[in-house]
Amino acid sequence: MIDVSARNLISMKTLLLSLLLSLALVSGASAQETIPLKNYFRELKQVEVTIQGQTYNFLFDTGGGETFVSPEVARKLGRTVYGRGTAYRMRGEQFNYQKADSVALQVGKVSFSPATVGVWDVMSILPEGLPKVDGVLSLKTFRDKVLTIDLAASQLTLQTPASLKRQRSRLTPLKSRFASGLDGNELTVFLEIPRRKHSYWFLFDTGNISELLLSHHTAAEWGLQNDTTSQRIALNPIALLLGNRKLVSQAAAESILYDGVLNYGLISQARFTIDFTTREVWMH
Repeated sequence: MIDVSARNLISMKTLLLSLLLSLALVSGASAQETIPLKNYFRELKQVEVTIQGQTYNFLFDTGGGETFVSPEVARKLGRTVYGRGTAYRMRGEQFNYQKADSVALQVGKVSFSPATVGVWDVMSILPEGLPKVDGVLSLKTFRDKVLTIDLAASQLTLQTPASLKRQRSRLTPLKSRFASGLDGNELTVFLEIPRRKHSYWFLFDTGNISELLLSHHTAAEWGLQNDTTSQRIALNPIALLLGNRKLVSQAAAESILYDGVLNYGLISQARFTIDFTTREVWMH
């Protein structure tokens, strides 16, 4: 027979266990997952990606549009390679690739749902002699997440609803566009750059490790060149207004498809959070 004191002790233990479990659940719901970015070549960053228990090195490129695995990786996975995708690089060069279905990626401790990826050998456009990379990790992988990009700290952070809520009041919203490519299968982000009472839209491209790029028409409209020649023109450093801050970068004018392309040097001067579920972008 249990006496009153024993019953009280059991009740207290049960209450304590319930409280600890609740705290653990709350902590888990608000926990952020940090993904380290490793140096690759100059400012290019790479990420460790696990597929079926095997670890690979992928380039991290926010301007890439599609997540790619190399043909070698697709063969190792036993995936059927099929179809044809067409994309354009920022200078207008067309390239074609194939696809593979049901590829599940794990980045850090986070597993992403199986998805269709592009099959293409990124080494074909990189300088000879560089270490092998097995694919490209693009923003498309994070299409149902909230991602913070901090290039200065060489890390990505996956936010939870709770962690984003805690930060929202301190973040500066940016006007943005989310683009899905020719066939609706890509994912890239453009940020508004206000200038001379007009809006210019610049590709958010961590893979651009050269200067901040302006199209010749943009440079001419900004009074930075006298014509729209197709030749590359080096420009003086430019300050761009993003949110309530001015970020400065070396710049050049080139024949490109967009108004402009942000580069690693400028993006690394701030932290950016992208909510792909609501299609919002903020700067820290």
